[in-house]
Amino acid sequence: MRNLQRWLFAAVMLGLSLNTSPAYSWNAERLATPLVIDEMIVPYPEFAVYVMPGQAFSVHFKDAQQGGQLTFAGADMAVGSAPLTAPKTPGVYPLAITNTRGGESARINVFVLTPATAVNKQGELNGYRIGSYPAKPLHNNAIYLPPKGFVEVTEANMQVRVSPNFTLGQFVSKQAQGFPKYVLLRPQLLLKLENILAELNRQGHATDGFVIMSGYRTPWYNKAIGNVPYSRHVWGGASDIFIDDNPKDGLMDDLNGDGKINRADAQWLAAFIDTMSRGGAFGPRIGGLGVYGSNSAHGPFVHVDVRGNRVRW
Repeated sequence: MRNLQRWLFAAVMLGLSLNTSPAYSWNAERLATPLVIDEMIVPYPEFAVYVMPGQAFSVHFKDAQQGGQLTFAGADMAVGSAPLTAPKTPGVYPLAITNTRGGESARINVFVLTPATAVNKQGELNGYRIGSYPAKPLHNNAIYLPPKGFVEVTEANMQVRVSPNFTLGQFVSKQAQGFPKYVLLRPQLLLKLENILAELNRQGHATDGFVIMSGYRTPWYNKAIGNVPYSRHVWGGASDIFIDDNPKDGLMDDLNGDGKINRADAQWLAAFIDTMSRGGAFGPRIGGLGVYGSNSAHGPFVHVDVRGNRVRW
């Protein structure tokens, strides 16, 4: 699996196709033995990774270190073999993984990024406005370095799942431009959102999922709406979310049961998330949490990010 041809051949032989079905209800499925993706623990049977062309990365089931064997998209690889190498052509490549020791299977959608070096002097990538990232990272923090590449979003891959309950298209910048679009998305954010969603359902607050009111923002769009240049949205590590299940009307539900839709409902959701955070639910994915009320453009919502340190507003 060292080149594009072998990836495509393996996918065809297994009859793989991109999972483009939209999310319509909460998917509670979990792996009995979690995956380890470049040292990140992933308990879900469907997830995504984001790699540069030709980049090496590793995927295995956690118990494989104790003697299991995996099947990577049709090619058996014993434990301890060399890492996978991403194709050299940007795009999305479905990767089927089977734990032959426990019988579980998982699917990883591998997004090979379009290099950021392709952004022209006007700040555009294939006609899509990206803008410019700050030359210096905030407080010399590496999470604010300019990205090395972007996921290309097309009409064909908008509904590809990046985790059990979220699709790629949900996180695209809201700027009004056609395809191709480009997006950044940190897998740690997906792990955090899935964790919150699962805990809500576990505690009896049934919900199909979150509305991602704002996910990734290009620097160009972020500047256009007057936001701060170091917003975590610009690095794909933040989402503004609300719950819209009963009724589905484009607004936050009445979460606190007072018969009104207002800032208090966002405060209820933020308090729920903060309680999880204080209990250690997010580990290194501790991050920012903000509450916003309604205005003429939107209803109440909550900001969630994975900046790595606790911030509240």
